[in-house]
Amino acid sequence: MILYDFLNRILPGHLGTKLRFYKKLSYPLSLSDPKTFNEKVHWRKIYDRNPLFTLCADKLLARDYVKEKIGEEYLIPLLYSGEHIDAETLKGLDGEFVVKANHNSGPVHMVQANQPVDFDAIAANINKQLQKPYAVKNGEWWYQPIPRRVLVERLLRGEQGQWAEDYKFFVFNRNGESEVVLQMTYGREKGATITFYDEQLEILPFEIHVKNDYVPFVKPKNFDKMVELAKKLAEDFDFCRVDFYNVDGAIYFGEMTFAPSGGTAPFKPQEFDRWMGDKWQLPKR
Repeated sequence: MILYDFLNRILPGHLGTKLRFYKKLSYPLSLSDPKTFNEKVHWRKIYDRNPLFTLCADKLLARDYVKEKIGEEYLIPLLYSGEHIDAETLKGLDGEFVVKANHNSGPVHMVQANQPVDFDAIAANINKQLQKPYAVKNGEWWYQPIPRRVLVERLLRGEQGQWAEDYKFFVFNRNGESEVVLQMTYGREKGATITFYDEQLEILPFEIHVKNDYVPFVKPKNFDKMVELAKKLAEDFDFCRVDFYNVDGAIYFGEMTFAPSGGTAPFKPQEFDRWMGDKWQLPKR
């Protein structure tokens, strides 16, 4: 480990990236001829400078993009946004809500009814997040230009008090056609498992990060509409992951992601890393 860390610091160019990649995934990274999904994520981070990445990765500005593309009815109600947050502001907000920074992936803070809340601790943590850049080590350059802000959104619950289900659509645009792979997380309260599905909602036999319990998919209300909206939001990209929440048939936008797992997702079996990569047609340099 000491030798690895030393080499990672001193190796020039992309050699450090290649070392980290091999350590995580046990096969060499090719940037000249990327074929796997993870290789193509790394190619994007190094060579693709699409300015829309920054716009859509910003959790505040992405709301404007979504409003223009598919309509503001799919936006989670925004309760507050600003350059910082304090406990008194949080105490003055009604109902249940989620507090987050706009330039990173968390942690987020949920304020729930009948649960103890330390507003001072939440404010301190969020303001600390706003002082730190995000994803520098991972090379996700598009986060760097984002003006750092805090936002507070309504916490989504169904009519029976259940949390909203999270639908993650991997959208690939190739030769004028769109295709999705769906990721669903189950059993968060007992230890999460993840199941992947193809566009026909057939279970895909691979795992990433956590166990796949091969759960048959149950279509919610407006599922086909969610697929349509995901493809619409991703139409300007060769690949984008678009997340939606579905609450008793009501659809809400979650976020757009351009480098899932930072390009180090351990596919099991590994052959599906190439299977996903084949769906992704990179732009010319």
